[in-house]
Amino acid sequence: MSTERPGVLGRLTAAHVVAIGWLLCAAAFAERVPVLFSGHRHLLCHASSHLDRLTLTALGLVLAAAVAALAGAVVMQGKGQGVAAVPVVCLVVVVALLIAADGVDAHGEALARQLSATPFTAGACDYVPQDYVATPGWFW
Repeated sequence: MSTERPGVLGRLTAAHVVAIGWLLCAAAFAERVPVLFSGHRHLLCHASSHLDRLTLTALGLVLAAAVAALAGAVVMQGKGQGVAAVPVVCLVVVVALLIAADGVDAHGEALARQLSATPFTAGACDYVPQDYVATPGWFW
């Protein structure tokens, strides 16, 4: 019988993995809410479906990170708490998905910057202009 104390990784439980993963996902989601955090604003005269798809893709990646945290916890419950690599791999996957979401948002911001390069004039648009707010990109 070993008298060694388990390291920090050995003490991570499935609940810890879910809590850490979901806290990171909550932060990633919060950065995408313009009311909570301000980013660069772009006023677009013409709507862009490509920007809408990029926004949905980024939100999907944040959701996938939350699911990955939960899946990691389920795997930890199945394999037992003794496997130290499972929580590390799970949290690395969560962070990688959040970095990918910020990368997609960075691509969206570059596209919005390009689309808003022409000066806005009220008479040039025949509808309410699209207001695109870029995220701060905490994980990028």
